[in-house]
Amino acid sequence: MLIGEIYAITGRYQEAIVEFEKARNTEEIPIKLRADLRRAEILEMTGKEEAAQELYQTFAEYYKDESPDSADELTMIASALTHLERYQDANEVYLEAIASDEKFIDAQLGGGELYTSKYNYADAAEFFNDALKINQNSARAHLGVAANKRIEGGEAMLSALAQALKINPNYVEARTFAASLDLESEKYGSASTLIDEAIKINPNSLDAHSLRAAGYWLQNRQTDYENELKAVFAINPRYGKVYEVLAHFATQTRRYSESVAFLREAIKISPRLWSAHLALGIGLMRLGEIVEGRAAIEKSFEGDAFNVWAKNTLDLLDSMKEYRETKQGDFIVKVAAKEADVLTGYATELLDEVQRKLTTRYKFTPQGPISVEIFPNHEDFAVRALGLPGLGALGVCFGKVIAQDSPSARPGGQFNWGSTLWHEYTHVITLQITDHMIPRWFSEGLSVFEEHNARPGWGDDWSVDTIKEFADGKWFKISEIDNGFIRPKRPNDISLAYFEASQICHFINDRYGFDAILGMLRGYRDRKKTPEILLQVLKLSETDFDREFTGYVRSKMDKYIKTLEAGWKNPANAQMTDQDVIAAAPSRPDDFVINLRAGMIYYGQRDNDKAAQYLKRAIELFPYLTGSNNAYEILADIYQKQGDKTAAAEFLEALIKYDENNYPALRKLSELKLESGDKQRAMELLKLSFYVNPFEHEQHTRAGNLSLDKNDTEVALREFRIALGAGPPNPAEAHYNIARAYLAAGRNSEAKRSILKSLEIAPGFDKAQDLLLKLTGQ
Repeated sequence: MLIGEIYAITGRYQEAIVEFEKARNTEEIPIKLRADLRRAEILEMTGKEEAAQELYQTFAEYYKDESPDSADELTMIASALTHLERYQDANEVYLEAIASDEKFIDAQLGGGELYTSKYNYADAAEFFNDALKINQNSARAHLGVAANKRIEGGEAMLSALAQALKINPNYVEARTFAASLDLESEKYGSASTLIDEAIKINPNSLDAHSLRAAGYWLQNRQTDYENELKAVFAINPRYGKVYEVLAHFATQTRRYSESVAFLREAIKISPRLWSAHLALGIGLMRLGEIVEGRAAIEKSFEGDAFNVWAKNTLDLLDSMKEYRETKQGDFIVKVAAKEADVLTGYATELLDEVQRKLTTRYKFTPQGPISVEIFPNHEDFAVRALGLPGLGALGVCFGKVIAQDSPSARPGGQFNWGSTLWHEYTHVITLQITDHMIPRWFSEGLSVFEEHNARPGWGDDWSVDTIKEFADGKWFKISEIDNGFIRPKRPNDISLAYFEASQICHFINDRYGFDAILGMLRGYRDRKKTPEILLQVLKLSETDFDREFTGYVRSKMDKYIKTLEAGWKNPANAQMTDQDVIAAAPSRPDDFVINLRAGMIYYGQRDNDKAAQYLKRAIELFPYLTGSNNAYEILADIYQKQGDKTAAAEFLEALIKYDENNYPALRKLSELKLESGDKQRAMELLKLSFYVNPFEHEQHTRAGNLSLDKNDTEVALREFRIALGAGPPNPAEAHYNIARAYLAAGRNSEAKRSILKSLEIAPGFDKAQDLLLKLTGQ
C-alpha cells in the first residue's frame, strides 16, 4: 500500500494501480478496501470512469451485505458513496463512522469535505474543528478549514492555508489552493511558482495543470493555454473540470459570457459534472437567460439534490414568479408585487436619467435589454448574486443584469437604493465598454465616482477612519488595491478599497481630465494591464502614480489630519470628564473632538448659545462626521427652537451634502422649505427622501399635492398612485386624490372611476361626493 500511495502522490498512476492491485491480495479487509478505493480514485482521475464506478459499487454492496461497524471501513464506504453521487447516504455513513469512533479523523475530514463541496459551510466547519481537536497537526484538516472559508476570505483562510503548508510543504493540494488564490489576485508570478512546485512533486496533477491553463488564459497566452489543455487531456481525456476551473476565473474577472462558454464545454466532456451544470445555470441567469438557466440548475439538482446553492436558487426562482415585470426603453424592471406600485416608477425614472447622462459622458451605449431586479428580502438578493445567503453587498451587476436590495430589505435609513441603482448602472457602462476586462478597483471606483456626481451626498464620503488609515500609511498601492476587494485581510479593507478607488478616479479626473479615464477604459478593452495603461495614458509608472496620488490626497486632507490627530495621539482624551472637556475647550480651538464634545455637553445642559459656538467650530474643523448625534442636526434643533427656521434649514442642507441616508433630515428639511414657501426645493427633497424610504404614504400625498399646485398632473398622478400602493389607512382619500389629478389633467372618465372607488370604500366621504357632483354637472 505504501508504495502505491507514493506512486499516486507523485503522479505515477499506472504504477500505483499495479501496487494497489497487489495490496488487495490480503485477508485483512480494511487493507483490501483501501486498495480498491485508491485504485478506483485513480481510475476515475485518469478518465476510466466506468471501471471506477464498478469498484465503488462494490463498497455499497459490502456495506449492505456485511454491515461493517468499524470507523475505518465505514469512512471508506462513505467516500465511495460520495463518488457514486449518493450524497445523503454518504453523509449518514460518515456520521455512523464518527459514532463508531469519534476520534477517527478521516471520518471527520471526509464529512467536512463533503459538506464544503455542497456549500454547507457552517456544518462543514464543525467537522474540521473536531478533526483539529483530534490532530492539531493535520495538514488536510487545515486545508479543509481554508477551503471552507474561501468565500469569506480573510486572515482565517490564509492562516489555515499557511499552517497546512507549514506542516507539509509538499502537500500538492495546498500548493494548488494557494496558486488559485494568487491567480484570483493576478499574482501570476507567484502563482506560476506554486504551480511549478506542485507539478514537480506530481507531474500529472490535474489541479495544477488546470490552474496553469487558467493562468495562461488570464494572461492572454493563447498558445501556452492550448498546449496546457492538451497536457490535461493527455492525463484524462474526459476531464471536464478543467473548463469548470477556467469558468471560475472567467467569472472571477466578470467575463460572464466566456464563463458560460467554458461551462458548456465542461458538461459536453463530463455530462455528470453536476457542479458545472449548476454553474452554467447561474452563469446563464447572470446573462439574463432565466429559462435556460433554470433548466440547467434543475438538471444539476436532479443529479445532486444535496447542493444547497442549487436548492436556494430554485427556491428563489419560484418566489420570483410573482414579481411584476415592467418594460421601459432598454430596461426590464422586476419588483416584488407588494412593492411594485411604490418602487417601479422611481426606478424607471432614475434609470432613464442615469442612462441618458452616462451614455453621453462615456460616449457609449450599452447593449440591452438590461434587467433590473429589486429584492425585498436581502437573503434572496444574496442568493441571486452569489447563490448563498450572507452576502454583505447592496447590489451587483453582471453587465446586462442588475440585482439589488429594495429599501425594505434593510432596516430603515441604512442605505440609499437610488444611489445603489446609479452605482450598478455605472457598472453596466464600464463592464460593457471594456468587454468586461476592467479590473475590479477601477469599475468600483468609477461607480462611486459617478454616485458623487449624481447627487450631493450620494456615495461614500470621507470619514475619521479613512483619514486615519491614510495618515497611518494603510491605503493601498495601485498594484495592490484589487486585493482589498478580492482578498481583504483587515475588517475595513473592502470599504477602504471602495473609497480609495473612488478617490483615484477623482484624482485622475481632476489632474488629467475625463478623457484620461476614457483612455484607460480603452486600454483595458484592448486587454492591456494597469502598469502599461498608466504609462500610456498618464505617463506615470505605478510608483510615480502612488506618489502623485498620495500628494493629491494629502493636499485635500492635511488640515483634517491635523485637527483629528490630537485625539489619535492622546487616547486618554476619551476618558476626560465633562468638567475636564469644558475646562479644556477654550484653549483647544483646533481640536475637533474636544469642540464636538463640548458642544454636546452644553446642549445637554440646555446652554444653547455655547453649544452652538462649539458645534459650529467642530463642523469647521471636520465637516464629514454624520450619523447619530451629529452637530448639524443638533444645531438645526437649536435654531428651530429659537424660531430661526432659515438657519435650521441651512444646517440640514449642509448635512445632506455628506449623508445620503439621513431620511429624518431630508423629511424635516422638506417641511421647513415648504413652510418657507420654497415648494420647488421641498419637492426636490421629498424625491431625495424616497430613495431612502419610499414607503410613507403621507409623503407621497404631499408630493402629489405639490405637483398639482404647479399643474404637473403626470407627477401628481404617480405620487398619488404610490401613496395608494404604500397602504394608507384611508384608501378612500387616496382614490379621491387620484381623481383630483385625473380631473386636473382633463381625464374626466378616469377621474369618475377613481371617485366611485373612493365612494365604494367610504360612501359618506363628503369631498368625494362633491367631486362626483362636479364631474356629473349636478
